[in-house]
Amino acid sequence: MFSTIFFCVIFVLFYFIYYFIFDDMLKKKKYTKIRELVLLTNKFNLDKKKIDKRKCLNGVAIINGFIIALTATLVDFLKINISFTLLVAFVILMILIYVCYMSYGKYLQKKWGIKNEKLWF
Repeated sequence: MFSTIFFCVIFVLFYFIYYFIFDDMLKKKKYTKIRELVLLTNKFNLDKKKIDKRKCLNGVAIINGFIIALTATLVDFLKINISFTLLVAFVILMILIYVCYMSYGKYLQKKWGIKNEKLWF
């Protein structure tokens, strides 16, 4: 029960942190400084005119909150020494970042991708 509450608290906290950071950058029109948006746009060949930046960044905030919360919950669940915990956390982070961003990028590519061009992954 504690792990579920811990996950929810961490997720909501980091979701709002990322949401407010991205919202502030959108208001200041600093689209090129948002690394996640640039990465998704370039890697998955998204049409910059069609893309709804607010919806895209909301998804990124959800993904980032999920990655951090799940990693913190899993590391808290494992009661092991600190050096091994850091290694496990690093591996979990890398796997989750790759899987979550690739699946979200493919979703965005279907939604706002440039047509008539095949991507090779």
